[in-house]
Amino acid sequence: MDRVRRLTAFWNWLPAFRAVAEAEHLPSASEEMHVSASALSRSIRLLEDALEVELFERRGRNLILTDAGRTLLVSVRHAMRVLDDGVELLAETGARGPIRIACPGPFASLFVLPALEALRDTHPELVPVMKSADGERSNQLLLTGDLDLALVDDPVAHSDLVVERLTGIGYGVYCGQSHPLFAVEAPTLEEVQAHRFAAPPSGDDHWPPDVARIVGAELTQLQLGVDFCLAGGYLAVLPDVVAQAAVEHGLLRRLPIEIFESTALYAVYRAPLGTRTKIDIVLPALREVARSGASPRPDSTPPLG
Repeated sequence: MDRVRRLTAFWNWLPAFRAVAEAEHLPSASEEMHVSASALSRSIRLLEDALEVELFERRGRNLILTDAGRTLLVSVRHAMRVLDDGVELLAETGARGPIRIACPGPFASLFVLPALEALRDTHPELVPVMKSADGERSNQLLLTGDLDLALVDDPVAHSDLVVERLTGIGYGVYCGQSHPLFAVEAPTLEEVQAHRFAAPPSGDDHWPPDVARIVGAELTQLQLGVDFCLAGGYLAVLPDVVAQAAVEHGLLRRLPIEIFESTALYAVYRAPLGTRTKIDIVLPALREVARSGASPRPDSTPPLG
């Protein structure tokens, strides 16, 4: 009972602590919690006094977590998640309501959408909420509970998250019908390097960093690489599964340049706690789509003209 009384003494300050710990910035946490920064600061001080330990190193308006603060944040996240799962279980909401998924656009069409379609009749009240986030950002959203599942090809390991390989993903260099290399039977790497690429500004399209190339257009969305290739003036590094429909229609060609390391698509989610959640419903459907091999939707890249 003494431990219960001790926990009760600072229980009400824990949401304020989590908000500040995740933002490490009082004004941002204040906006998130809809309370004043001074009120949050007071809650943190009361919590530190009750625990007799410093949870933050104060640098102006920024509050940097100490080792003790990081330890407490892990426990608070875990406790709040258990409570949230328990409330959902009591309310029987595990099979309905929003499920927040982050996935690059083309992979969402090829993997997530077929999985959700397979669940539509049995779980009609599931509401997909699609988001965009890379590996590191998706980890942050998963840990704060703002994301339930992330599909990425660049997972960042974290002790509180599960990284599960769904399927292998091959990459190749593609060009459109009107590109000069479309009719070249066996272009060399040097010939490929002489042409402009449409690529992400960070160069994270799996092109080897030690191999030179000309980037003539910077893209923020993977699907735009297909569009730039179809326009004819650019090459692009694309996942084979994304380009497959256009290749079958004769609109794109995969050049015989094999310089890419093998990669995969991963599902990343919070470590299970033993209660049934929406992830337990969606993951098996995703695994089945991955096992059967994603096939492009018939209308994903229709023939032109």
